[in-house]
Amino acid sequence: MSRNIVLVTLAPKTHRTSEENLGLGYLKAVLVEANYNVKIIDGWLNELTVDEVYNQIMEVENPLFVGLSSYMSNTLPAINLINKLKQTNPQLTIVCGGFGPTFYPIEHLNNGADIVVRGEGEKVIVNLAKCLEAKSDLLNVKGIYYKDSQGKIIQTELEPLVDDLDILPFPSRDTLNVVLDKKSTVDILTARGCSGNCQFCSVIAFFRLNKGKVWRTRSIKNIVDEIESLYKQGVRHIKVVDDSFVDGIRDEQWCQEFADEINKRNIKVQLRGQIRADKITDKILYHLKRAGFFSFACGIENGSETALKRMNKKATIEDNKRALELFKKHDYIVQMGYILFDKDTTLQELEENYEFLKKHDFTVTKGIFSEMYSAEGTQLTNQLRSSNELIESDFINNNNKYIIVDETVRKVYDALKYWHKNHSEIYDKTIDPITAPKAIPLEEIRKFYEYALKLKNKDLEIFKLLLETINEDKNANLMAIIEEQINHNQKFYECIEEEVNRLYEQNELKYNASKNPFI
Repeated sequence: MSRNIVLVTLAPKTHRTSEENLGLGYLKAVLVEANYNVKIIDGWLNELTVDEVYNQIMEVENPLFVGLSSYMSNTLPAINLINKLKQTNPQLTIVCGGFGPTFYPIEHLNNGADIVVRGEGEKVIVNLAKCLEAKSDLLNVKGIYYKDSQGKIIQTELEPLVDDLDILPFPSRDTLNVVLDKKSTVDILTARGCSGNCQFCSVIAFFRLNKGKVWRTRSIKNIVDEIESLYKQGVRHIKVVDDSFVDGIRDEQWCQEFADEINKRNIKVQLRGQIRADKITDKILYHLKRAGFFSFACGIENGSETALKRMNKKATIEDNKRALELFKKHDYIVQMGYILFDKDTTLQELEENYEFLKKHDFTVTKGIFSEMYSAEGTQLTNQLRSSNELIESDFINNNNKYIIVDETVRKVYDALKYWHKNHSEIYDKTIDPITAPKAIPLEEIRKFYEYALKLKNKDLEIFKLLLETINEDKNANLMAIIEEQINHNQKFYECIEEEVNRLYEQNELKYNASKNPFI
C-alpha cells in the first residue's frame, strides 16, 4: 500500500494577500514523523489554478489519500477540484478538513469528499492514514464523518485536543522560500484557542467542539527554539497567528521571560500578533516590545458598553480605552478589530462609536464600516437560527445574514456600506502590508500606516455627516448624500492610491488579492 500523501490548499477569493498554510505544515510534520511521504501543494501561495493543482496531484504516484484544506473563501474551488479528481480518479480517497468541513461535514460528503475531519487534525490525520493503509474499519478513527458502503453517513466520536502542544513537531516549511521571495512574513503559532466567549467568534466554535482546554500554550523554550530555527534560515519578520497571545498563564512575568529568552539568543526579529484588550498592562507591552513586537491587532470591537455586552465581550469600554492608551505610550502600530453594526445596533450606539473612533485616531481599521459576521457554529448564528432571524446561506458562500432591527440605523448601515464598497480596494491595499505584515523595514510599514490613518479620518468625516443628517431628518436620503460625497472625494482617493502604489513599487511588493467578497 502506498505511503504517499498529498495535502492541498486552494487560492481563496479574498481581499488579503497570500500567507503560508501553517495547518498543512503541522499535518505534514506529524505524518512525516509517522514515516509517510507527504507533498504539500499550496495553490494560494504559489498562485495556482484548480487545473494546475490537479496536474501536480496527478504527478504523485498512487497517493494513499489527498487531503484538502477547505475554509469559507475557498470552498468553491475546493469542490471544483474534488469533482475534477473524482471524474478521472473515482477510486481516489479525498479527505477534507478545516473550518468549512468542520461545520458543513455532510455538505462536503455530498459534494464528493470521502472523509471529513472535524476540528483539530494532527491526531486524527495520523490515525486515519494508518487506518487507510491497513484497510481497517473507519469506525476506529475518531473525529471523522464518512459514508459507509450503503451510503449512510457515519459520524465518529470527536478526538480530544492535543493537551501538550510541545509534543507536536515544528511545522514543515516547504514553502518558506516562496514566502521569503514574496516578502511575506513567516507565520508561527504559539498557542491555540481563546479563553474569551465572544458570541460571534468562530475560533471558539472550532476549538470547543473537542474536549480539552479552551486555551493551550507552548513553553517559552519551545517557541523560541522555533523562532531561532527560522532566524537561522534568514527569517526576520514573523506574524504570530495565535488568536489570543496573552492568555491563560501568560502574565507580566511570562512576557518578561519570553523577551529575556529572545534577547539572550540575540534574535532580532519584527513580530506582529493579536492580543485582548482586557489582558494588556504597561509591563506586558514593555516586555513584548523588547521581544520584537511592533504591532498588534486588538479586538476592541465597539465603542459602546451596551454593544460590548451584547457581543459577550469580557473587555469593558474602560479596558479598551486603557489598552489603547498603553499602545500609544509604547508606540505600537494598532489595528482595531471593529464591529460597528449588529442586529440590535441603536443610533445612540453609533453616536458613541463615532466619538470613540474620533478620540482614538491613531488606530487603523479596514474602513470603519463593519458588521457582525454570522459564521456557522457560532453562538450568534445559533441564537439567530433559534429565533428565526437568520437568513441562511449555502455552505459554499457561507455568508449568513440578518436584518438590523432599527430602521433608522439600517439607513445609516446601507449608506456607509455603499461608501465602503466604493473604496474597499484602496482600504485593503493600504492596510495589507500592516495586517499581513510584509518583510520590509518598520519605517516603510509606518508610511502605509499614515495613509491608512488618512483613509480612516475620511471615513469618520462621512460617518459624522450621516449621523448629523439623520438626526436632523429621519427621512433624509442618505444614499444621495453618499453619491455626492463619492464624486466630491474622488481626487482624494486617487491621490492616496497613487501614493500607495508608489510605496508598493519602492518596496517591491505585489498586491494580487481580489475585491472584498463580503462587502
